[in-house]
Amino acid sequence: MAEVARQLSLSPSTAHRLLTTLQERGFVRFERRTGRWLVGRSALDVGASYAATRDIVALAQPFMHRASALCGETINLGLLEDSHVTFLYRVEPRTRRSYVPESRIRIPAYGSSIGKALLSILPEREVQPCLRQDMLVSLTPHTLVSQNALRQEFETIRRDGYAIDNQENTLGLRCLAAAISDEYRRPVAALSMAGPIERLKLQQVAQLGGMIASLAGEITTAWSGRPMRRETPATRTVK
Repeated sequence: MAEVARQLSLSPSTAHRLLTTLQERGFVRFERRTGRWLVGRSALDVGASYAATRDIVALAQPFMHRASALCGETINLGLLEDSHVTFLYRVEPRTRRSYVPESRIRIPAYGSSIGKALLSILPEREVQPCLRQDMLVSLTPHTLVSQNALRQEFETIRRDGYAIDNQENTLGLRCLAAAISDEYRRPVAALSMAGPIERLKLQQVAQLGGMIASLAGEITTAWSGRPMRRETPATRTVK
């Protein structure tokens, strides 16, 4: 109780009154053996109800519109399904013609920035089925089809906080993506920026990748209540 009072800048009597009120409603419980207040069942029930009604598309939309207005490029939201990326929502730039093909709504995860961003933070047992050698076929001359090369790429993604699709899925198209996580650090979806290589130049990758990573972090915080943990990005060399 003293810790609660100190952190909330309350008097001990006020903190005790609030805690006992919450206890009566089941949101906290008092453990006499340790003298500590713990989370109660009602709080868990409310949390479970909230989790069941969350809508990642509705939550991400305002962030995506803001990003597209800032960079003038297409912003996508996608998730991983059966070793493929399924696109959930797309924001097209108002001032420029989109360069993203409309026909391919599902693409192999290893050949997309969204897929690589999500694979990079999944446990190994879930990554392995997506990287079977018989599944790794070239989509363009730039596609990574080596398990070792992809795993090295995942290490870079974890370090930098964003993934790159450098014409690996569509010639002439460059994409940057970052994962959105839930309260258990599990990937929910990923956000990507896509544009022609003439506009999304290699010199801009670090800056725009950092922007996408920051935006995905904001959505992660809004979704889970926890900030996205990222290491300090290093300068990435893209060939």
